[in-house]
Amino acid sequence: MKASVAELRVFVTLAESGHFTRAAERLGMSQSSLSAALVKLETQLGTRLFDRHTRACRVNEAGTALLPAARRLVADWDHMFAEARDFARFSRGRVTVAAPNAQCALLLPPAIRAFRSTHPGVRVVLHDVPEHEVLALVRTGAADLGIATQTDARTDLVSTALSADEFVAVLPPGHPLAARRTLEWAQVAREPLIGYLAGNPVRRLLEEKLAERGIALDYAFEIALPWTMMGLAREGLGIAVVTMALRPLAQWHGLEVRAVGRPQIARTMTLLRAPGNSLSPAAAAFRKLLLGSAPA
Repeated sequence: MKASVAELRVFVTLAESGHFTRAAERLGMSQSSLSAALVKLETQLGTRLFDRHTRACRVNEAGTALLPAARRLVADWDHMFAEARDFARFSRGRVTVAAPNAQCALLLPPAIRAFRSTHPGVRVVLHDVPEHEVLALVRTGAADLGIATQTDARTDLVSTALSADEFVAVLPPGHPLAARRTLEWAQVAREPLIGYLAGNPVRRLLEEKLAERGIALDYAFEIALPWTMMGLAREGLGIAVVTMALRPLAQWHGLEVRAVGRPQIARTMTLLRAPGNSLSPAAAAFRKLLLGSAPA
């Protein structure tokens, strides 16, 4: 059996202390175990490393030549072990999350703040991207986790339901429909509408659900960014059809948010990860936090 770091540590400690008893005490081992480890190392190297004098010893010529390398090996091992322990205890590390801009702006910041309060050494990196890019980033490993709308399309990614996100209507306070507590889709369909771009998975899901009810929406504005939707709605240019995730943004603009339909149409937000790739301890902890903090 080849000598290990344990035997090298015995050699270094014994060289520094010059005494078997003191070296054994520093290492927390018996004197006989220390002597056995030293004999093992010397046997493997084919040379004696110390001149022994009763319980004391002194490094000989061979030991003096080998001591600097042994110190480096022990120090490198201790450094590697400390780094691994830091990652396991989340003292260090990195978590990369890909999500659409609304989730990056509104859902993730509170979660990141909570995570950093208990894991300050872990860096959380956000990829603020269109929703269709989230899957690619997770699939290639560029992101540990992704947030996206659940669809019927088959995917190779591991998907876990995160939260329900109902569709709502956003309108200015003076709008005639703002006097109602809830709206019906037939009412909304008669108004100028502000919605997502054609092909957007959120819009596609809504259109599929409304088609089952025989309702089609005609958009006056088709917009990529929710901030633009809110600006248009604020100026009375239409009713924005978005999801409840954007309610904080709508309220910041002083707009009214109304539920639509009974029951409401909702999308399911999912948390994605690549199959076959184990998450780092830090990424696994962040995933657990997201799932635990998601609204029921």
